[in-house]
Amino acid sequence: MPLYEYKCESCGEEFEQIRSSSDKDQVKCPKCDSPAKKKLSFFVTRGAGRSVCSPGSGGSFGGG
Repeated sequence: MPLYEYKCESCGEEFEQIRSSSDKDQVKCPKCDSPAKKKLSFFVTRGAGRSVCSPGSGGSFGGG
């Protein structure tokens, strides 16, 4: 299951949550229980001596 990044609409708390792509339930902030929105995430791939950063539909992968 993918890891998604969220930001609370009320308190601004940023957090991650593993969710099924078919899960349609509203995500709530673990700090204040208000609705949260999914953030735009990027993933990074490496190959042939170069790095490519592409926008994803959710989740992220970071590399050093």
